Amino acid sequence: MHFMNGTSSPATQSRLMRCILVVVMGVPSQFRVTLFSRCPVVALGAALAVVSFAPRLTFGQNAPAARATPEPAEGVPLYSLTALIDGSGFVKIPAGEFMMGSGDATTDEDPIHRVRISQSFEMGKVEVTQAQWDTVMRDPHARPDNKAAATGANPSHFKGPSRPVENVSWGAVQQFLQRLNARDTAHVYRLPTEAEWEYAARAGKTELHSTNLDANAWYDANSEGQTQPVAQKAPNAWGLYDIYGNVREWVQDWYGQEYYPVSPSTDPPGPASGSYKVYRGCGWLTAAKYCRAPVRTFNFPISEDYSVGFRLVRTAK
Repeated sequence: MHFMNGTSSPATQSRLMRCILVVVMGVPSQFRVTLFSRCPVVALGAALAVVSFAPRLTFGQNAPAARATPEPAEGVPLYSLTALIDGSGFVKIPAGEFMMGSGDATTDEDPIHRVRISQSFEMGKVEVTQAQWDTVMRDPHARPDNKAAATGANPSHFKGPSRPVENVSWGAVQQFLQRLNARDTAHVYRLPTEAEWEYAARAGKTELHSTNLDANAWYDANSEGQTQPVAQKAPNAWGLYDIYGNVREWVQDWYGQEYYPVSPSTDPPGPASGSYKVYRGCGWLTAAKYCRAPVRTFNFPISEDYSVGFRLVRTAK
């Protein structure tokens, strides 16, 4: 769809684009009237056409125990990059203690052990979306013949700006984090540790899984064989959407089958080295019995899978 013709001046084209962004991206209401008054009618019509095709999200009710976070600016979707930078896409996870693992001696979830998370942190309300990935990874100076151009491409198998990005390796996630950190001088963005992820997923509960999986997660029985737009199901008690199912989520740790018995009780960082990286949670193709907070899965850090994405943690610098 073309909104500008070849006869428009550069100044007019720039003005048209600013007006389109006013509608599509959203601006605070106190500025909108002023900006709209300077917009040609054709720009507003084009912008509204774009908005009519943009995906819409309907979010579940706020969980009673969710920590206060900034409200999204008017017109800013939760799946956008703006929601990450302005903080509205994060929820505050308090410091605390929990019992990690399941005690199932036939799995690597044994033994149950007490873990202390000594510092609060912010965690993404939703898994990183394709819109966020594309905005961060896009390189305006990339050419078709260099690696940067390929890096910026959306790698996901199931396309959609509000769907979680998937088919990304742990190594590619590190490139995303490096570029995202360059955009925000006030925070450090990273993957959660295994302990942080399980602590946040449990949200103060002792149950190993959601008490109503269909209400909280996309898994093999209800996903229709694909990922779904984020935040369509109800969040957990701390305000995290899809933590029990949509895509499985890379975490920071190396995998260690025998790590639990020797791990520190406070802020365990995972093994110092290894061959595999861990991902947690349940994906759109996972059976219900595996959609449990303690379940651990792993793969090579260079591996890509269309059921694996990631979720962010950030802390203040």
